[in-house]
Amino acid sequence: MKWLRRAVVAAAVLYPFALAGAVGVMRFVGERWWLTTVALYLPRLTLAAPLPFLVAGLVLCRRSRWLWTQALSALLLLFPLMGLSVPVPHSEGKAPSIRVLSYNINSALGGVDRLAEEIDRYSPDVVLFQESNGSEDLKGALRSRYPTVEASGQFLVATRFAITSTTDPERLPFDGKARSPRFLEYVMETPLGRIAFFNIHPISPREDFYVLRGRGLRREILSGHLFSGDAAPAILANAGLRGLQVQAISEAVRRSTDPAVIAGDTNLPGLSLIFGRNLSGFRDGFVEAGSGFGYTYPNDRRPWMRIDRILTTDALRFVRFQVGTSAASDHLCVVADLQRGR
Repeated sequence: MKWLRRAVVAAAVLYPFALAGAVGVMRFVGERWWLTTVALYLPRLTLAAPLPFLVAGLVLCRRSRWLWTQALSALLLLFPLMGLSVPVPHSEGKAPSIRVLSYNINSALGGVDRLAEEIDRYSPDVVLFQESNGSEDLKGALRSRYPTVEASGQFLVATRFAITSTTDPERLPFDGKARSPRFLEYVMETPLGRIAFFNIHPISPREDFYVLRGRGLRREILSGHLFSGDAAPAILANAGLRGLQVQAISEAVRRSTDPAVIAGDTNLPGLSLIFGRNLSGFRDGFVEAGSGFGYTYPNDRRPWMRIDRILTTDALRFVRFQVGTSAASDHLCVVADLQRGR
């Protein structure tokens, strides 16, 4: 059975290289190729399927000294691919802090009462909603809790602080059309000083992925249509527009003379090239003060993506970060406690 032992050891050695290759392709090719764009949004736990079989094979073949390869594979799976964050203690001290909640509420289809319960649970100082779409009942519920409530298009803000200015940026030229940059900027006077809040929601790839799925994912794979590339132009155009919107957000934040908070549904999962180029230079609340995987979507099933984020410039720091649990939307909310940076 030497051939079997050799085959098991060879597979065990190749597996972490394959995972490292997946990390590299997602991170450095990312949204420039339609297949890697699709791969970014798929559940990465599926990449762990060979792990238990390889571990069992090494043990049964008495090649336990090669188990380190699977320990390495597990680290690659948990950290760069699945985005595990290990909690780090943070000292809040006696410095003033503010709490920010960001939530894609899916047009309040889950019910205003359930959204209000999530707000009351965290009692944030600043609420930033995406996909609010002008719900009057929701605005009424927020006005009973906050002195300042503003809505514009899909974006809604409710805050205990005074809003000194609101900026709706100019539209972006893309493919011969003027497209929305899909963000708003609010400048507020807070206990931490004046802060610029950016409520963001770049375009989703969802509609183009529905086209790719066709008559069902399994049937499209078996027929070969999934890999024919018919949906590639639409997927790449969608990613190009999303990249342009995220670039506009990043540039607007960098132009701001105030400390800034960037919050919303980024539609950018871990290892996204667009995120890496435009937003990786900002502080990430989940990375700095969160724990676990922090997945926020899709909430109608078991979430497998962390696309809802709160980021800041260096003038601010995170002392706490939480992910909501409510079923009021197909997303989970994210909540961060912020203080001035040290």
